[in-house]
Amino acid sequence: MLTIESLLRLKNYPLDKAFVELDRIQSFSKEEYFQWQEKKKWDLVKFHHNHNPLYKKLVGKYLPDSWEELPIVKKKDLQQNSDLWLSEGINKKDLHFGSTSGSSGLPLKFARDKFCHSLIWALILDRYQKVGISSSDFQARFFGIPLAKTAYFKERIKDFLMNRYRFVIFDISDKALDGFIQKFREKKIKYLYGYTNSQLTFARHLNSKGLTLKEICPTVTCSIVTSEQCTEEDKKFLEEVFKIPVYNEYGAAEVAFLAMTDQNGVRRLSNETVLTEVLDDEGTALPDGQTGRLIFTNLFNKAMPFIRYEVGDFGAIEKDPIFIQDKLIRLQGRLNDKVFLPSGKVAAGFSLYYVSKHLMSTLGYIQEYQVQQFALDKFLFLVVMDHELNDSAKKIIQTAFDTYLEKGLEIEIQKVNFIDREKSGKLKHFISHLKQNGK
Repeated sequence: MLTIESLLRLKNYPLDKAFVELDRIQSFSKEEYFQWQEKKKWDLVKFHHNHNPLYKKLVGKYLPDSWEELPIVKKKDLQQNSDLWLSEGINKKDLHFGSTSGSSGLPLKFARDKFCHSLIWALILDRYQKVGISSSDFQARFFGIPLAKTAYFKERIKDFLMNRYRFVIFDISDKALDGFIQKFREKKIKYLYGYTNSQLTFARHLNSKGLTLKEICPTVTCSIVTSEQCTEEDKKFLEEVFKIPVYNEYGAAEVAFLAMTDQNGVRRLSNETVLTEVLDDEGTALPDGQTGRLIFTNLFNKAMPFIRYEVGDFGAIEKDPIFIQDKLIRLQGRLNDKVFLPSGKVAAGFSLYYVSKHLMSTLGYIQEYQVQQFALDKFLFLVVMDHELNDSAKKIIQTAFDTYLEKGLEIEIQKVNFIDREKSGKLKHFISHLKQNGK
């Protein structure tokens, strides 16, 4: 079996050093933590101002005297050639590269230094351990999967080696969900991990049959929902049907692991690695408990300037009087619609994530996108891009829909300058105009 710890060590990531640093930070008193955080954030700003041309351009020639005068960094500021946003003096072999899903409508390629990446994983493992999960436990993974042959088999092999069984969410019809139930009966799964909407759909299917997850899979102990909004009502329903605790994870791939509920149901911020701010529309800090724009600073990433970075979410925080990890008491995210198709297939709205990943790897210059469904076989694909939308690009988009949804769909493709956001500020990547159950 291959755990994330062994994988990181195999790739020469300094995970052991990260565990030591995490232990050190978690040993701080509140006063020691605030002193550390203040120095850490300004050391990071000075580093990027001196070594990152893009950040220096955003800030200006001279650093301001106060933190509040630093610019808010947005995704569009970083959607440039990597030679522009990578800090000088860092060898690419010492970096971890990745890309966002584009689930918020804005795909982004990013990098972080290997120590920063190791520290993020050290924190994730720490939070999981606190709710009784280890990296070697058998995981039921509610995610999609790349459908290109090489990427598909690579992911399947990775799942096997890392002790995971993947419940692919491209098809969540009743027949497919019956197959999910059978797999849970057969396998000794320890915990679930994956998209909120897909787990809710599975829970509703179990409930309709008068089943609970615990009775069909006695070994399961908890579930982690991620990537999509999970309301308190949703969490309560999942726990009633699954008969296990449900923990709510919140993160942004490019920034960090941002928060997770603990065993007491408190969603703790990742203060060990991230500085969180809540601002109003004018950029002024809001008091505890008030909802505003969530702004994050990764305190360790020297590769890219995720400093006062706006992810597009709204929320509220509350300072903890004892622990260094503050509370994320409110989060306005999004819950994806389901995609109903002519064949009778039902797919999670997050399936469009894999369409966006495919388009990023082939077209490479998509800035924003949104898919709207008007009939079972009629979709509107809105795209913001620098290049012209030629016949070749249209064919690539059509092929992506053929591959990840099904063939025979009518896709109207429109190049636009801007895509409207939801009231929360999020750009919802999929909107269904169909009535309930796809009618």
